[in-house]
Formats: sequence, structure tokens, C-alpha cells
Amino acid sequence: MKVFAKAYVCGGDLSPEEAKLELASLNPGSIVQTGSTKSAENEFFVEMLAAQTLRAGTVGSLLARKPEMDFLLRLAGTTQISKAIEQHGSRKGAPFLLVVAGPREIKSSRSVKAKELPRRKLSKKELDRIEDAALLSALRP
Repeated sequence: MKVFAKAYVCGGDLSPEEAKLELASLNPGSIVQTGSTKSAENEFFVEMLAAQTLRAGTVGSLLARKPEMDFLLRLAGTTQISKAIEQHGSRKGAPFLLVVAGPREIKSSRSVKAKELPRRKLSKKELDRIEDAALLSALRP
């Protein structure tokens, strides 16, 4: 499965919910999720986690009912929704990470002003987090 992903850092003047709605309307069938800016610094890392979520969705093994929450759980490295939201969720009025991922090229919004995350080789820490995210499915009761 080919996965396309874009990750942006948005300013605190933008509403996370409004940004999600805008990008979801431009990219039907894609995952659109927000998170803390500390959650990721590399678009390739985000793409790898999104690929795990999209794959889990096709085989019926999401960590949560919705793929967007599955992605946030993998980003946070936990199966606890409340912990994922508390530690890696976006906050109104603060800068946030905006992620769009799906099976087709991602369309950007002209109205959502944001800076794209750089795309680079994965660090050891990022590789470890990707592995941990993959193992979350095995830890599910």
C-alpha cells in the first residue's frame, strides 16, 4: 500500500478543529489529525506511523474505533486514549502539528497557513518509536 503524508506546524492563531475540517474536505478518505508540536519533527516519521494506521484499518486491527485516534495513539506510543490526548494532543490557542495521510497525493490548503515539517532520514529514536508503535497492536488485550 502506497501512503502519502504531509505534516505541518500551524500557529496558535489557527483553530485545530477548523484546520482539520479544511484539510479533510480537500482530502476525502484521508486521515487528518492534530497533535502537539513536540510529537514529531520529521515528515518521514509521520508517514511511517500513518502507514501503520492505514494498514491496520485495512485488516481490522485499529487500536481505536477511528483511524485518527489510532494514529494519535501510535504517535504517543500508548494504548491509553486519555494519555495520548493529554501528552500529545493539540491545544486551542497553541501551535500544533497537523497531519494528513492517505492513499492518494495530499492536497494542501491555501487558507491554512502552516510550515511543512522537513523530510529527512529517520533517526535511531524515530526508528525506535516506529517499532514501539507497531508493537502496540500486539499489546492490545
